Amino acid sequence: MAYIPDDISQIPDNHPGYVPASDSDRERLTILLHKRLDQIIDQEQQTGHSRQDRERLATIHQQIRADLAAIRYGATERTVREIERRYRHI
Repeated sequence: MAYIPDDISQIPDNHPGYVPASDSDRERLTILLHKRLDQIIDQEQQTGHSRQDRERLATIHQQIRADLAAIRYGATERTVREIERRYRHI
């Protein structure tokens, strides 16, 4: 029996324009995002941040988690390129 995710959003799109990213690209980007997430978590745990800084860090934290989920559930080459551009400074 085939595996069917609980959430339909986790099923990769199978239309003709869907070009999945290579495993090596997804793995490389996943490693970079986990490193960045670790940095953000460390910064969040430091004391003395203003409310704006805490909100900014929380927003970045959630964005990284969303990007990791996109990669995990069948990111296209285009999605991988967009995520790479977003985190180019890593």
